[in-house]
Formats: sequence, structure tokens, C-alpha cells
Amino acid sequence: MVSTALLAGFLAGLCLFVIQRSSTLPLIRSAETYEKASSLQSRSDAFAMEPLRSISTLLGDVFVAVGFGLIVTGIYTVRGSGGWELGLLIGLAGFVTFHLAPAVVVPPAVPGMEVASLALRQTAWLVAVASAAIGIILCFYLSGLARLSGLLFLVLPGVVFRLLVPLGAPSTPLPSLALVDRAFVTRTLGVMLVFWLIIGSLSGYLFARAQRKAALVN
Repeated sequence: MVSTALLAGFLAGLCLFVIQRSSTLPLIRSAETYEKASSLQSRSDAFAMEPLRSISTLLGDVFVAVGFGLIVTGIYTVRGSGGWELGLLIGLAGFVTFHLAPAVVVPPAVPGMEVASLALRQTAWLVAVASAAIGIILCFYLSGLARLSGLLFLVLPGVVFRLLVPLGAPSTPLPSLALVDRAFVTRTLGVMLVFWLIIGSLSGYLFARAQRKAALVN
């Protein structure tokens, strides 16, 4: 389990870093020019400069990918089986849980956008992830009308943070920055979908291969 998570996470993290370099990072750099232009005194951030920025991004991508890899391989271990097909399904579920569902209430935003308080956004993100995870589990393991309870959990965060506790969407008075932000949201979700498909299918394949080798040895 651990070796599969490490290898799959390392390779998926590298792929994520490469894709980000050509998709979302240019948008972040573009948005930072708006942020600096609107700020009277820019904060000095060593990690915003190359090569520290690339190094920290690469390490962050790999560490996050290994963490997700441990979650995915843990599911294979509990089920007692793997395979790239199962990995694709679990990868889709991971994307919905950790990215698509939270983006409904807390969409990613580029620097310079006006957003809600950090505490409120973190709370909304945690609620969205937990609710999506419960909803997906209920949809998979229940049948008939009982599956409706899973769908209710999937839509619950949107109802709570749009009607009961309104969480304002990121905004800006600059139309050009708004366009950059919309492109960033779309590309971020696309990149993370590809990432989850990679780590799901790769970890599933590696786990199944390790199972077959263990069976031959025994």
C-alpha cells in the first residue's frame, strides 16, 4: 500500500507540476501584475520568485499527490482489489470530493480578487468535502430511493452557503482580471481532473500488479 502510494503519488505529482506550468501558473503571474498595480506597497515574498517558486510548487504537488495516493490505495486495501478501471472511478470520485464540490461554494481565485474571510472559506471547503464524501459513499452503497440521501448530501453545501450563510463569490472591479479569474477556475478544475485520473488509474494498476506478484510468491 505504502510503496504504491509513494510511486503513484510521485509520478502524478510530477505530471501535475508540468501541467500547471503551462496552464494555471501563467494566469497566476498575470493576476499578480494587477495585484501589485493596485497595492501601494507590495509584500516581499521569496517564494514568489524563481527558482524557489518552482521548487516549492513541485514539492507541494508531490506531497499532496502522495497524500491522496495513500487515501486511494487505502480504499484498494479495504476492498482487497485494484486495477486501473477501478482506479479511474475512484479518481473521478476524488475529483468530485476534493475539487468539484468545493468549487461550487468556494471556487479557486487568482491573486487580486476580493474574497470572503479565510475562516469562512475554510469552513465552507471542509463542509463541502465532508458532505461530498458522505454523499458519494451513500450513492455507491445504497440502492433505490435510499440513494436520494446521497444526492441530498451532494447539494447540501450549495444550499447552506448560497441561501442560509451567503458566501460571496470572488469579485473585482477590473473586467480584465475577472476574465483571468474565470479562465483560472476552468483550467484549475481541468488540471485537477486530469491529475485524479492519472493518480487513480496509475495507483490501481500498480496495486493490482503488486497483488499478482505477491500471489505468485505465495
